[in-house]
Order: sequence, then C-alpha cells, then structure tokens
Amino acid sequence: VEEEVEQLFYHKIVVPRGGEYTVELNDGTRVRLNADSELRFPVKFASNERKVFLKGEAYFEVSKTGQPFIVQTKGMKIEVLGTTFNISAYANEEYQTTLVSGSVKVQTENGSNRILKPSEQACITPGSNQINVRNVDTAFYTSWIHGKINFKDQRLDDIMKTLARWYDMDVVYENEATKELRFGCYVNRYNEITPLVKLLEQTGRVTVTVEGKTIKIFTNH
Repeated sequence: VEEEVEQLFYHKIVVPRGGEYTVELNDGTRVRLNADSELRFPVKFASNERKVFLKGEAYFEVSKTGQPFIVQTKGMKIEVLGTTFNISAYANEEYQTTLVSGSVKVQTENGSNRILKPSEQACITPGSNQINVRNVDTAFYTSWIHGKINFKDQRLDDIMKTLARWYDMDVVYENEATKELRFGCYVNRYNEITPLVKLLEQTGRVTVTVEGKTIKIFTNH
C-alpha cells in the first residue's frame, strides 16, 4: 500500500524593524512576533506534528492538542506539548529559549538536548553546540509583549541592539569600551526613542545624540 504524503502549504509573516505582530495558528496557538522577525508556518498542520520556522524573536502560547509542537531556528530546535515560552534567535546573537510555564526540550544542531523547567533559560552561543541553562526572572525576557522595556544590569550594547530593532535605528559608539557599560531600567516602550535617550543620559555616564536614524553614544570621562 502506497503511503500518502501530506503536502504542506506555508504562510510567511515578516515583521520589519520597528514592528510587532500577533498571529493565531490553525491549532489555536498564539504567536507574538517581535521586531525584525520572520515566522513560516503551514496553512494547516500535518497530522503527526506541528512545526514552524522562526528567525528573530517570538513569544509562544502553545495550545495542547496531543501532537508535538516544534519551533525550528537556525541554531536550535524547541519541542513542546503545551506551554508558554519566549525564543530569541537573532543572527549573530546568543540564542535563548526562556520557559514561562510547561515543559520544552531544546536541541542543538548536533543533537545535544536539555529539557527545561519553568523559569529556566537555555542559551546557545552561535557556532557552538553547547547548551547553557540558567535560572532567570522570566519577566525580563517577556516584558516586550506588555509594551515594557525591562533590563537589569545588562551591557549597553545588548540593550541598544534591542532598541535599534524596535525603533529601526543604527547605533554608533565613539569608543568600543562604551559597549561594556552596564545599565538597568524598567519603563514603558515609548512611541519614539527620545525618553529612553534621556534616561541613559541621566546616569551621567554617557552622552547620546540622535541624528535621523543614527544614535551616537559618547562616554563621559
């Protein structure tokens, strides 16, 4: 008896820098896509598994159907049954899976895998197949879905990469060492970047200028 092969037809959603988008998949799973991200997913899932492909960052609320739900990114594969989690898989940045509730299995391209418990985060450095797991406050990694900017003692370079995507801007540093300065903040995500620039300047550690789409950061000596 010949097996009938299911043919899947795919949708692709591309969210530009400065954008955000929420989609409900045909199984009831909700996916919220952050700026500069792309999701490819079948119009209708196959009968044996649910699989989507992600570039960038997304927050998933996976519906329980009994079939595995798989998110494939360039650096890792995440398998779930029903759970809430955040994936950050931007090119040339650390890949992160942060589990809010439920259970997920994170697998690297060479097959190494770890099962996460709630409040655990799996990190993979691009080019490495090693999974590092740490306990985190998930609020820091999911605040973007509530329109908040929430950083605690993070490198300025990492903070600015996020802001540059959200506001579709480029960042230039007068001095490479400035990237290593650490900052924290918890504020609303404003319509424009000016209030955040003022917050950075209020620390007295940096001077920031905004010219068109370019942010220049100078260290105060």
